[in-house]
Amino acid sequence: MCNIYLVDDDQDVLDSLSWMLGGLGFATNCYLDAAQFLSAVDLNKPGIAILDIQMPNMDGLALLNHIKQCNSPLSVIMLTGHGTIFMAVQAIQSGAIDFIEKPVDGGKLCQLLQLATQQSLESFNRQDHNKELMVRVASLTPREHEVMLQVLAGKLNKVIAAELNIAQRTIELHRQKVMLKMKVSNATELANLMAHFQ
Repeated sequence: MCNIYLVDDDQDVLDSLSWMLGGLGFATNCYLDAAQFLSAVDLNKPGIAILDIQMPNMDGLALLNHIKQCNSPLSVIMLTGHGTIFMAVQAIQSGAIDFIEKPVDGGKLCQLLQLATQQSLESFNRQDHNKELMVRVASLTPREHEVMLQVLAGKLNKVIAAELNIAQRTIELHRQKVMLKMKVSNATELANLMAHFQ
C-alpha cells in the first residue's frame, strides 16, 4: 500500500477522515495546507494525495496542477464540500483520479484507494524504468548511438557500414557494445526495450 496524504485546512475533517481510514486499515499523514504538504512529501515517490479543493493560499486544484507539473507518480483524489460540475471536470482533466464530496463514502473511497495505489505504483515503476534506460543510452558513445538507431531501423550490418562509410567489422563491434550496454541480446529485444522508452 502507498502512503496516503490528506490535505485539508479543516482539522475536524482531517481527524475524521484519518480515523475512518485508520479503521479500514490505512495509515495516513495529515497536512493543514499545501505548503506543509509540499515541505514534507517527496513528490518523486509513489503515494496517494487526497486534496481538499478549497484551501487558503494554494487551493487543491493548484496543488494538483503543481504535482502533475512535477511529473510526480502520486495519485490524486479531490475532495470538496461544495463541488460543482465545472470543478469536477477541471480536476479530472488536470489528472485527478476522481472528485468526491464530503461527507466521504467509505466504500467508494476504499475502491478509489485501490485504483490510486495501482496507478501510482505503475507510474513510479514506469518512471524508474525510463531513468534506467536513460542511463544506459547515456553510456553509449556517439558512434554507438548512431549504430543503435540504424539497428532499430532494421538495417543489416553491411548496410550500416556502407551508409556510415566504415568497415563492417567495426559496425559489428559497435553493435556488440550497444547490446552489452543496453543489456539486450539481439535487435528484437533492443526494439522492444526502446519501444517502452518514454
